[in-house]
Amino acid sequence: MAYSFSIPNDALKRFFSIYVVKATLNKKTYLYVGKTDDNREGCNPIISRCGNHFSYNNTHSQIRINIQNHESYNYTYYFDHFDEYTGKDKSRNKIDVINEMERWLNEMVQMLLAKYNDKNISLLNPYKASGVKIDLKVQRHKLRTNERSKKLGDILALLEREM
Repeated sequence: MAYSFSIPNDALKRFFSIYVVKATLNKKTYLYVGKTDDNREGCNPIISRCGNHFSYNNTHSQIRINIQNHESYNYTYYFDHFDEYTGKDKSRNKIDVINEMERWLNEMVQMLLAKYNDKNISLLNPYKASGVKIDLKVQRHKLRTNERSKKLGDILALLEREM
């Protein structure tokens, strides 16, 4: 039997990106919120991150190691880009932004799951924000702009439509 799958060209671009992975099998759904940017060579395209989720290198394979029988599930990725990685970025600003967008989307997904209150849907990596000092939290929240909120809201809306 032959198979095929499509990769949109946006998944190949080298951008700081935020994503939600949805893993489904029958009535069971797992969600995972992630970002690109976390390797030593700068950020890779999101398609590279997708592949790493199923790697047998446990450092990179958060999906494979957290879902028993992961080969039985079907996966959908919902993502958007934030800033382009140019290779010349010297400041931490883009990394700080993408880190905060990951935390923010994680919080949004948790609120969505609370709204549904469905025991068959769970988030593999809930952000807890425990031990974060108030001044750091205030500094991080300054990165939460209306434009960024819309981008995260669009990811969440797409996910919700397909839940």
